[in-house]
Amino acid sequence: MIRHRYFDVQLKFRDLDSVVLTPVFFRGCVQNSLERFFGQIGGDTTLEIIKFSAEQQRVVFRVPEEFYERTRASITLIGQYQEVPCHFRVLKTSKTPLDFIKEGENENCEEI
Repeated sequence: MIRHRYFDVQLKFRDLDSVVLTPVFFRGCVQNSLERFFGQIGGDTTLEIIKFSAEQQRVVFRVPEEFYERTRASITLIGQYQEVPCHFRVLKTSKTPLDFIKEGENENCEEI
């Protein structure tokens, strides 16, 4: 059985109007960062998005536990998203599933 680590990440952009924030683009940004810093083989992992909110600029996702440290480092080093300066802030990590939805906010989030 594969063990996972969960991340709750908030994205901050210099100019939010210049980016298209989607689960696919977010996943690609993190995977590109993993490959850039750890190589094609060292950065090759499964990143599964659990929750996504463009309005809140937040993502909950999971990776296999063996990729936890590499993923955390790669997220910290991301400085651009679609060529717009940005900062990815890891709010929380856990070995158990995370959720950032508060009551009444379900309509703003997508379950992937």
